[in-house]
Amino acid sequence: MVDVPKHETANLPLFLRERYTFLQTELFGRRLYFALEKTLPGELSPTQYAREAALLKQRLSVDVILTITKLPSYIRNRLVKQGVPFVVPGTQMFLPMLMIDLREHFATVDVGIQDKLSPVSQLVVIYHILKRPVSQEPLGHLAERLGYSAMAMSKAQKELGAAKLCKVVRAGMATLLQFELRGKALWEKAELLMTTPVKRTEWVRWGQPRARAVIAGATALSEASMVTDESIPTYGMRDRDFVSAQNKREIFVCEGREEAEARLEAWKYDPWLLAENGRADRCSLFLSLRNSTDERVQKEIQFLIEGLPQ
Repeated sequence: MVDVPKHETANLPLFLRERYTFLQTELFGRRLYFALEKTLPGELSPTQYAREAALLKQRLSVDVILTITKLPSYIRNRLVKQGVPFVVPGTQMFLPMLMIDLREHFATVDVGIQDKLSPVSQLVVIYHILKRPVSQEPLGHLAERLGYSAMAMSKAQKELGAAKLCKVVRAGMATLLQFELRGKALWEKAELLMTTPVKRTEWVRWGQPRARAVIAGATALSEASMVTDESIPTYGMRDRDFVSAQNKREIFVCEGREEAEARLEAWKYDPWLLAENGRADRCSLFLSLRNSTDERVQKEIQFLIEGLPQ
């Protein structure tokens, strides 16, 4: 192994550069980076380790393997379930990209790695966490409440069941989603299966915010933290509502920020369904900003999740 050139890690957030030393090697013709934990950072949760691994891979554009001297078995088990590559020297090596899982007894296992949740499945989970429990609500009623077809909700039912986020049960003619976890515990299990709700962003002119547009992005974070807002506010609305407003000539896309009145995020699901006082909900806001390289943003979005109900 050799050191990773410093210029390749220069743009990583400072907390990652301080936490890890980076080495590179080639294995089975594939270039790999190892992120060696320098010191024990205190007890990190499986979700925190997984989030850091995902951020490293996204920023370095290469598979990154966490190398951690001491890691409790329950955290290792969670990382395996979430498909996070890691090595605990002398104990376990899990490299899903190479289909390798070597443990204390060097037994190979077949590990199933879930795909990302669809927007409707993600919406259901966040709705259950933040708004109201859905475990006693028939699937058909939930589809109407969230504005989706029975077919779309049926697909979400299968995804959530396959991801083991809930059990699908029958109660007479009704189908119910039974979530065993709630609040922060459910979030920690589901987060790595979730993606940013933002489909695309545009600079726009619109006179005033449209109906069902919520305060989003850096603007929403500035209202909930000490992070300073940008000079042009950010809003979010469902992509199809954005397209409809454009067709009605209620919103005009600009070539650049110089002409714009707002930065508009077109969302994969309706942010209004989850909004908190006209502002994007904390879970979706976290997901939209979690890949930010701004250390102040990274710090503040952690507080968003700390405030989730238990």
